[in-house]
Amino acid sequence: MGKASSSKKVSRVARTGGGRTTRRSAGSWGYPLMIAAVVVLGVLTVWLSRDASHHKAVAEAPTINDHWHTAYGFDVCGNFLPDLPQPPNLIGLHTHGDGVIHIEPQDALLDTGKHANLGRFVSGYPGLKLSRNSFTVLNQTWTTGQQKCGDQPGEVVVKSNGKTVTGDPNRLKIPRNGWITIAFVPKGTDVPPPPNWQDKVNRANGGAGQHSNTPTTMPNNAPALTPPASTPPASTPPTSAPAAPPTSGR
Repeated sequence: MGKASSSKKVSRVARTGGGRTTRRSAGSWGYPLMIAAVVVLGVLTVWLSRDASHHKAVAEAPTINDHWHTAYGFDVCGNFLPDLPQPPNLIGLHTHGDGVIHIEPQDALLDTGKHANLGRFVSGYPGLKLSRNSFTVLNQTWTTGQQKCGDQPGEVVVKSNGKTVTGDPNRLKIPRNGWITIAFVPKGTDVPPPPNWQDKVNRANGGAGQHSNTPTTMPNNAPALTPPASTPPASTPPTSAPAAPPTSGR
């Protein structure tokens, strides 16, 4: 009886496939899970790719193929300094002595997108420096609280298209067809745009690609804030020698 009963059990197990039922059940879960993981990974990859492409597109303006212009000026106590002459070497952001910053990116990493900023322009001009509290033009420096405009202490203010820059002015992205004024003025002064800024930008836009790359002569010192006191002209020396005194005869 024991052997017959055991034989029947073996026959039933053989007909049902034995342990293969358990293995098939486990496999049926693994395949859907794998497909689901592939789908989720694919969707995530597409989303990240589109997001990265969007940010990259925003960061690329201006591109290596662009040529933008904006007027600039240095206002010291209500008087604008003369336009900077063209420097000896030109980087992607430069001036041609026309009171205009030319944004012509040459390096995709240094000149494009958010890197096309005021700090990049300043870095390419010898003797020019800029911070929140001071600026230097051709080695002459104005610092908040250290000089006065008349009897009032002055402060550094940077304004772009009518808006005051509150952060680091070097990170200011240079606007297209706009203006930037870097000023040292008494507190509360309404900083104006550079004189004739729109005409300067229009001229630069009209002559894009036609300007000369020959640098102009750079002055050794920044222009004085006020003209030097005039000196009276020297008296005109006589044109003839005075007559010799007469000699007495003997």
